[in-house]
Amino acid sequence: MKTVNVRDVRNRFNDVLKSKEDVVVLKRGIPVALIKPFSKKDLVKYYLEKAQEASKEIGLTEEKGLSILKEVKEELKNEDRY
Repeated sequence: MKTVNVRDVRNRFNDVLKSKEDVVVLKRGIPVALIKPFSKKDLVKYYLEKAQEASKEIGLTEEKGLSILKEVKEELKNEDRY
């Protein structure tokens, strides 16, 4: 696990992100944050949370959402993509 100080993060943030590894951010030698790359699991969770927020905004019920999901699965099966 790599460590960087706050100044380095501020000045070289792009480089820190490109490292594709967990990075501990230190402030005066004390760990204050952890920067880590998104895993596939993290991405799925992120998009599911966004979808849930959007569905609430448009008033989509769980029942209707499941119905739409079932329809999409059927379409994908019919196209040999699922």
